[in-house]
Amino acid sequence: MKIPTRRNAFSLFFFFIILSETNFLAKTQNTTIPVNVGVILNDDTWNGKMGFSCINMSLEDFYASNSHYRTRVVLNSRDSKSDVVGAAAAGYLSLSLPYSSSL
Repeated sequence: MKIPTRRNAFSLFFFFIILSETNFLAKTQNTTIPVNVGVILNDDTWNGKMGFSCINMSLEDFYASNSHYRTRVVLNSRDSKSDVVGAAAAGYLSLSLPYSSSL
């Protein structure tokens, strides 16, 4: 069995360093950037539920065909409580409160 020389050992070490760097760079470029978007709909009606489902499906279809996009739209849904004033209040709360998926 041949013992590796210093040159072969250095070449192998250098190869693994280059390989690990390219793997690290590939992982950093695959990160996504979330973009929060507020959606105010009437959750009590069929139109509101269907509208939210259509928006979700269209986003899923868009990102399925454009998977190379780094930005991702995150929908923050609020209920308008079947009232124009409720919709305005939901919009105001969306702007004044930090994002929370539990609302």
